[in-house]
Amino acid sequence: MRSVSPNNISPSAALVAGMTIWLCGCVSPASRMVVNTPLVDLRAQPHTMAQPVTHDSLEETQLLYGEEVRVLRQANEWAYVEAVEQREFTHAKHWQGYPGWLPTSALIRWDALLAPTIVVTDKWVLAYQDPYTLVPSTWRFALGTHLKGTEIGEHLWKIELLDGTVVWLPYRAARTLEDVAKLSVAEKRQAIVQSAALFIGDRYYWGGRSPSTTATKHITGVDCSGLVNLVYRRVGLDLPRDAHEQRLRARPIQQLQPADLIFLSARNNPKQIVHVLLYAGNEEVIEGPGTGLAVRRIAVIKRFGQPIERLAPGAVIDGQTVSFGTYLPSVNRKRNFRLTILDSDNPKFKIQNTTGKR
Repeated sequence: MRSVSPNNISPSAALVAGMTIWLCGCVSPASRMVVNTPLVDLRAQPHTMAQPVTHDSLEETQLLYGEEVRVLRQANEWAYVEAVEQREFTHAKHWQGYPGWLPTSALIRWDALLAPTIVVTDKWVLAYQDPYTLVPSTWRFALGTHLKGTEIGEHLWKIELLDGTVVWLPYRAARTLEDVAKLSVAEKRQAIVQSAALFIGDRYYWGGRSPSTTATKHITGVDCSGLVNLVYRRVGLDLPRDAHEQRLRARPIQQLQPADLIFLSARNNPKQIVHVLLYAGNEEVIEGPGTGLAVRRIAVIKRFGQPIERLAPGAVIDGQTVSFGTYLPSVNRKRNFRLTILDSDNPKFKIQNTTGKR
């Protein structure tokens, strides 16, 4: 590539040159971009649209506002990227950001001055144009979205968006990333299960990684691993995107505590993981079961045909091999931690310590 002396280029030309660099897919600082829309689909092929209801094999995953991507190349207003916050292994047989295509119109240059400080904890939250929360904006943000936010008197968040827009969120809808990082292990487990419960009844959507809503033009919903990825992101933990990779990075365990993961292999192929469930405590799991179904909470004995104390890694159920994994330290290996819903309309959980075997 021909170089140009910085002393001989105007600011406007520099801007055009910078855009040209990233659009050409060259490896440069300009290739560091972020999503500038509440939600965008990552597609296996460019110029394709997500399909409702059906099992859409071209839907790779979904990205939330502010998620970073590495632009690899560009073609006809679409960019081939790696979603660097969603790690995966299967496509290229090495760890990388999730690869796929998205419209270049969904991207904006990353700005270190607008690095995120808060994470959305509500399922979806509407942003307002004014601090009095009287005038709705066009922006809605999903659970797990990272934003640059400034606390205003424990009543509001002032949100600075990457395009220069300022919007306002209710204070209850988010927490600082610093506060989330300081949560105890028990509190993180509690928050993960609480967040997963918000998805109960949401549609299963292959490649989906967003809470269901009718307030956006995008198809929303979660698959099994998208659900797990999002609820862990809510507590500051970025897990790999797909179930197989989530199992690869998880620490194997023998006994389950709330927020731990249960993995199922393909039938008669124990090395290929095809499904993940979240253990919710109280001998129940929360899962996105499959296309045409909804996220559900279901008793372990009903789901697997045996009680939790008999379910163990290595068990084979209908040809599928079971394994357990975790991304969190154990709270107390000698105790059984149960999560109890206090209010089913607004789930809040408390941890009860009861002695007993798994």
